[in-house]
Amino acid sequence: MDPTRLVRSSARAARSLQLGWRVVIAMTCVLLLLLLVKSSQAAGTSSTLQEEVAPSSRRLQAYRDSTNVARHGPASESFQLSDGSWVDCVPIEQQIAAHEPNLQDHIIRMQPSSQILMNNIFLPQIDNVSDKQQQLPQHPQLFAREHGGCREGFIPVQRSDPNQQLFRKHQGPAADRGMTSTTSMKNPTSASNGPAHDYAVVAVPSTTGGYTGQGGVLSVNGPYIGEPSSEFSLSQLWTVAGSYQLENLNTAEVGWQVYPALHPSQQPLAPHLFIYWTRDAYLSTGCYNLNCPGFVQVNSTWVLGGTLAPYTTLAQKAKFEYEFSIFVVFDSGTPGWWLQIQGTWVGYWPSSIYTTLKAGRADNLEWGGEIAPASTTPTTTGMGSGAFASAGYPVAAYQRNVSYGDAASGNWYYASFTGEAVTNTNCYTVGIQQGGYTNWGSYFFFGGPGALNNPACANTLLEPENLEAFS
Repeated sequence: MDPTRLVRSSARAARSLQLGWRVVIAMTCVLLLLLLVKSSQAAGTSSTLQEEVAPSSRRLQAYRDSTNVARHGPASESFQLSDGSWVDCVPIEQQIAAHEPNLQDHIIRMQPSSQILMNNIFLPQIDNVSDKQQQLPQHPQLFAREHGGCREGFIPVQRSDPNQQLFRKHQGPAADRGMTSTTSMKNPTSASNGPAHDYAVVAVPSTTGGYTGQGGVLSVNGPYIGEPSSEFSLSQLWTVAGSYQLENLNTAEVGWQVYPALHPSQQPLAPHLFIYWTRDAYLSTGCYNLNCPGFVQVNSTWVLGGTLAPYTTLAQKAKFEYEFSIFVVFDSGTPGWWLQIQGTWVGYWPSSIYTTLKAGRADNLEWGGEIAPASTTPTTTGMGSGAFASAGYPVAAYQRNVSYGDAASGNWYYASFTGEAVTNTNCYTVGIQQGGYTNWGSYFFFGGPGALNNPACANTLLEPENLEAFS
């Protein structure tokens, strides 16, 4: 062979071998790079999973200050709202629920354990003729609208005077009357707790362990308060089990309330979102909002005890009424009774704080209005909007899409009310409606002016035989 050709052939072979090694090296680098990227993605996924899992491993941790009084932990941030009130963002682990003896080392659940709850709950429909959906604000509370909420890991707490007395209820509508038929009662006086309360309520049949939840859409109104130093007016729903006689009545309660004494510096005549609970028929347990241990809040935007703004008053002669939705639903996986407001899971009453509600079954479900008068004579405090039920929409207060969870079937249904109960029909009324508005399901109007410009109520005589104890 020609030596020159041999040299050229060898050179070509060397170049081919060199190119081959370059290809191998390049492919190896690509593979290593892919492995590194995949490893990084896996690490990122692991980090994300850790972030998602971490909240569920949070445990309540009781915080005590130098005075050894049960309180929330120190605030990380504080915000003053345009209505003058203050909201503190406290660590979710150090909220006051940690001081409940039955919640020691309680692992906080950030949401109900099963999404099936969302599928079973009636999602309220807006009736188009009232044009409410366009009028509702993005969020019905100032804190969320003005500050967005607390950062992750913290919950908002309405600031109150630490020296303020602990406000407690002492009774509920179930103590006043049976709910098996339409009832009208004179205004009795409680034997041991001062003036009895006035009610205008509706209910479904009383069934031992028959219910797993309830809900509805409540109009938000601003009634007149006759004696701001002691009286209140509210619209709420009651989830109840047990009895007064055995002193084991358990409740989970939620709604709005105009209670100037409870909110002296926070638009006192405005409606405020509230919750309440008891496990001993209001004798010694329970309180409003987050003022004592019990309810576990997980949401960072809703302020229990915070003002609901805007709201509707009679003086406005409005063409629509503001409203918001509420559901209380038992979740066996938590376990506990979850509170949902406007589609957001706000928090829950753990089963362990209860006795008769512990197993997740309620005996009685009620909806309606309540008045706390200052004396045994009829008060001028209004219920609902301050208009009688007959005024209808958009004047009278209402609750619509009233529904409940049936323990036997596991399904949700619109309520078939057994009747209505009113303590004094000269002062307040309730009117059950079904079918008048296409998307309102089961609903009712309620309320009244009390004795304000209402001689029929003001002249009501309290006969001795009617002055009996509620319990």
